[in-house]
Amino acid sequence: MAEAQNPANGEWARSPRIRILGRNDRGDAFFSPDMALGLQLYFVKTGDVAAARKWLTWMHEHVACSVELFNKCLVRALPRFCTNDEKDKGCTMRPGDAAQLSATVSYLQQKYGLQDLPDGRLRGYLGTFSGYGQAIVDIDAHVNDAGFPMHLVGVSVMLMRMMGQTDPRIAAAAATLARREPRNAFFRYLNEGKTRAVIGLTIEKCPELDRQPTPPLIQWQWERAEADRAWEHSSYWDCIFMAHLLR
Repeated sequence: MAEAQNPANGEWARSPRIRILGRNDRGDAFFSPDMALGLQLYFVKTGDVAAARKWLTWMHEHVACSVELFNKCLVRALPRFCTNDEKDKGCTMRPGDAAQLSATVSYLQQKYGLQDLPDGRLRGYLGTFSGYGQAIVDIDAHVNDAGFPMHLVGVSVMLMRMMGQTDPRIAAAAATLARREPRNAFFRYLNEGKTRAVIGLTIEKCPELDRQPTPPLIQWQWERAEADRAWEHSSYWDCIFMAHLLR
């Protein structure tokens, strides 16, 4: 994770390889709001405030200008997580992203002494949505499409719990995810913890010597709808992830 950050300016890339290349040669995003959730899990787990500070400073310094007059910016755009993918597609920080990042920044400040953000568009935007994360995940758990959009809600639930949040709307979101996709072991874990049912479901969906997945092995099955049968192409990392949660 840490190797994907540009040591010179603090920008984060999708992977160390893409950071070195300066672009994503496979056509996907250089970085994205969704990847920022994983990055926040890293910060909360490790307390790497030096890297967090550099990353936040980079975002602060790279807020685009929406309205410019006589070479002076009159109106700043919304903060972004990246700038160099095609037409800035997928980089813009959405309200839910801002709510989660605001909570993460506050947590890092209180627990690890992260410095205050500099005055500017990023700090103001995070402040606008501060405290709305629990309500947003509760709503998104009901309305997000099955698959990747629901998985993002699950990751948000995990992040908030790692930061010690206990708002009942977080538990409600986890229950909704498990109800909508009852055979998703990750969602079931978020809702009920380390139960025999969750362990059994994980084992059922993960490779064994006599039940190997079919190449290409590219899927993270917990971010796919049950109908996609993504476990048949498991990357194995999805199963290693669940093993760490359940050990």
